Amino acid sequence: MLQAQLSLRQALSLGLLEAIQDAVLVLDPTTNMITHANPASQSLLGETLVGETLIAATQSAELDTLLREAANQPGPEVAERLLELANRTLRAQVYHLQVADQRVKLVMLRDETELHRLGRARREMVANISHELRHPITTAGLLADTLLTGALKKPKRAEKLVRDIRREVDTLSQLVQEMRDLSLIESGQMPVRLTPTSLLEVINTSVEPLYSLAEHKGQSIAVNIAQDWRVLVDTNQIMRVIKNIVHNAIKFAPEDGRIHLSVEQVADEVRVAVENNGPPIPEKDLPRIFERFFQVDRSRSDGTGLGLSIAKHIVRSHGGEIWAVNNDPNTEAGVTFFFTLPLAEDEPALS
Repeated sequence: MLQAQLSLRQALSLGLLEAIQDAVLVLDPTTNMITHANPASQSLLGETLVGETLIAATQSAELDTLLREAANQPGPEVAERLLELANRTLRAQVYHLQVADQRVKLVMLRDETELHRLGRARREMVANISHELRHPITTAGLLADTLLTGALKKPKRAEKLVRDIRREVDTLSQLVQEMRDLSLIESGQMPVRLTPTSLLEVINTSVEPLYSLAEHKGQSIAVNIAQDWRVLVDTNQIMRVIKNIVHNAIKFAPEDGRIHLSVEQVADEVRVAVENNGPPIPEKDLPRIFERFFQVDRSRSDGTGLGLSIAKHIVRSHGGEIWAVNNDPNTEAGVTFFFTLPLAEDEPALS
C-alpha cells in the first residue's frame, strides 16, 4: 500500500510538472544535471535537455550564477532574476525542495517577453502622446496670453489670434478622435460592414476633395485604372485609407510633383498602388512608418502621426496587407504605397 501511494504521489508530481506552462527543470542537487524537463522547457530550450548540466543546456552564465547563489541562501526559494535567454526575457527562480527522502533543485523560467514588450509599448505611447499634445497646447496658451496682454484691443490682430487658437483646438480634436478610432479598430470594436463596391467609385470619391490641395502645390493627381473591379469592403473605412495615403503623398511630394494611382488584380485580390515622386524613405524607417505616432521627418508639425497606423489596421481588418517601397532611383525617385483588398465573389479571379 505504501509503495502504491508513493508511486501515485510521484505520478501526480510529474503530471503537475507536465501541465505547468512555465519552463521547469529538475536538477540533481550534487551535479546540477537535469533529471527532468517539462514540455514548456523543451519548447524553449530544445528537446535534448535531460542528462545535460544546466550551463551546458542553457549556455547562460547568469542562470548558472543564480543557481550557485541559491545554494548559499536559506529557505526553499531564492530571489528571482530577470535574464535574457534564447532571445526571450525570462524571470528565473530557483527552489531547493525536499521530495520524499531526496533533495532536488528546481529551476523555473517564466517567459515575460510579451509583458515587457507591452510595457515598452505603453511607455512609448505615453511619451508620443505627450509629445504630440505639447505643441498645440503650448501654442494655444501663447496665443491666449497674447490676447490677454493687449491684443484684444486690436480687432484685426485679435481675430487672427482667435483663428489660430481655433486651428490648434482642431488639431487637438483630430488627435483625440484618431486615438479613439485607432483604439476601437485595434480592439475590433469598430464594426466593418463589407459590401460589394465599385473600386473606381471609391477611389474617385476619396481623391476628389484632395485635388485642390494638390493644385495649391502645383501637383497633379492621376487615377489610371484600366477596369472597374468590384471589391468587398467597408466603403467609408477604405475611403479613409485612400485619403490618408494620398494626403501623405501630397505632403511629401515636391512642388509640381506627381501622384499616381493604379490598380491590378492578383489572384482573388486587387492591389492598389499610390506612387509619388517625393524623397525616398530611409530604409531603416520603412518597417516603422505604419507604427502609431512614427514620423520620418519629426520637424514637420502637420498631421498627428496616426494616419498610416489607422490605414494599416483598416486594411488588415479587410484581410489585406499594406506596405511601402522606395522606387528605383535609376528610373524615377519616390515612394509607392501598396495595399490589397478582396474581390467580391461575383468578380472573377485570375487563374
